Parts: sequence; C-alpha cells; structure tokens
Amino acid sequence: MYLPDKFNKISGLFAGLAVVMIWSGWIIISKWGLSRSLTVWDVTGVRFVTAGAVVLVYALCAKYPLKSLFTLPIICCSLACGTLYVGASLIGLLMSDAANTGVIINGTLPIMCACILYLWNRSRLSAPQYVGVAFILIANFLLFTSSGGATLVALLWLLLATLFLAFYSVSMKMWSINLKTIMIAVPLINALFFTPIWYFLPSNISVAPISEIALQAFYQGVVVSIIALFCMTYAINKLGAVSASTIMALVPIVSALLAMVFLAQQITFQVGVSIIICSLGIACYSALHPFLLWLRKNRGAKNKKGNPKVA
Repeated sequence: MYLPDKFNKISGLFAGLAVVMIWSGWIIISKWGLSRSLTVWDVTGVRFVTAGAVVLVYALCAKYPLKSLFTLPIICCSLACGTLYVGASLIGLLMSDAANTGVIINGTLPIMCACILYLWNRSRLSAPQYVGVAFILIANFLLFTSSGGATLVALLWLLLATLFLAFYSVSMKMWSINLKTIMIAVPLINALFFTPIWYFLPSNISVAPISEIALQAFYQGVVVSIIALFCMTYAINKLGAVSASTIMALVPIVSALLAMVFLAQQITFQVGVSIIICSLGIACYSALHPFLLWLRKNRGAKNKKGNPKVA
C-alpha cells in the first residue's frame, strides 16, 4: 500500500506543478489579449466554444452518455470553475495587473478551500498547516502591495473568482464527481450556457485579428480548459482540495516572473522577500506536519525499543 500511495502523492504533485505553469501563462496571455482587440466576453466565449467543440467530438466518438452530465451537482461544479470563475477573474484582471491577479486568486485559494471545507463538514487544518497558510498570506500581501495595488472593485472581482474556484475544488471532491465526467462536463455545459449570452454582450470578435483569436482559442480552449483542468482535477483527487490549492500559491511567483519577462513588470526587493516567505509557507503546509508525525513515530519506536517490558 505504501508504494501506490507514494506514487499517487508524487503524480498529484507533478500535476499540480503543471497547472502552476499553465495558469501562470494564462494570466499573461489573458492580460495581453485584453489589452489588444478582444473583450472579456470574447476571451470567455472563444475559450468555451473551442473547448466545447473539442470535447464534443471526443464524447461522440467515445459514445459518452451526455444526458448523464445534466445533474445539479455537475452543473454547479462546471459553472463554478467555468463561466463564473473565468468571467470574474478576467474582469478583475482587466482592472489590475498580472502579478496582482496571481496573488489574489491563487494566494487566497487555500484559505477559501479551508473555509468551505469547515462549513461543509467541519474539517480543520493542523497547526503546521495554519502556520503555512499564514506565511502564504503574508507573502501574497507583500507581493500585492509591491506591484502597484489594485482598485477595490478589482479586488472584489478577483476574490469572487477565488470563491467560485474554491467551491469547485471542494464540491468536486465532496460530491465524488469523477475525472472523466468533469473533463467533459465543464467545456460542454459552459459552451451551452455562455454562447447564447455572449451574443448580447459587448464584442470585438468580428474585427479582431485572426492571430489573436487563434492564440486565445488554442491556449484558453485547449491548454487551459482541457489540459489544465485534467491536471487540476487529478491533483485534487490525489492530494485533496486544500493541498492541491496550496500548490497553486506558486502561481503568483511564477506569474510575476513571467510578467517581468513578457509584460515588462519589475521584480523589486519586496517581491523577492515575498517569494522566500511563500516558499517557507508552502514547505510548512505541505511537509512540516508529515515530518512531525514521522519524528513522533520514530521517537516512540526508539523509546519502546530502549525500554523493553519486564516479564
């Protein structure tokens, strides 16, 4: 049982790290797209129309029972991590910079997940996990305040996006929605839900260059909506919602570095300090509690060995 469990943890960790890279790139590419021709609604629409078309072809070829997708738990999960999360985060991103978006959404995601888990079934974190979460909050606060800040409206939109994503992370696990179902449901349900609404929203899709549309379609519709969703859902299944979301706290660091390279944003001393603190927080959250358990177990075994029972 030890080896399979160890493999699950390692594979879940790598899946989480893949999501970190993809989501960091998503922040940069989305910010770039919103600064050109496309509106928030165009980016959202292109994302789900592309992903929905790809998934529909797969579902039809695999003869997947599409009617089984339309249950209340699956619809709620799909919309939470789909249109609701993407729309709220893009609106916040439009009024903020890339570093702030990564900080607020991914830095507060573990806290949101922990709160929802507590309200759902009274699950509590361990003391070392609380320490890790505190470090992550401090690090992300430093990163947020160092990058020029964001308007109150932008902050509220990004926190709302975090809430939607946290609800998806927890409910998918609590409702036992399997990976294949969520992979098919999220693109299809959001395409069906958002496409009719998109028609009535402000759009520049008819005048935007094909190259911009193609880039957003590929990255948003395939890389983020399918590949990242698979990796995120896999990581949640293998590591748990709070642990998986804590790995996502690396996104602010990676997105800040990518913003420096591709969007000409500067990395200050305060940002460097926040990166170190965030790393310590992740180490405390992910490794300190298991290490203390291992230390306690080995100390107990050593004491038992050194003090044999008297016959």
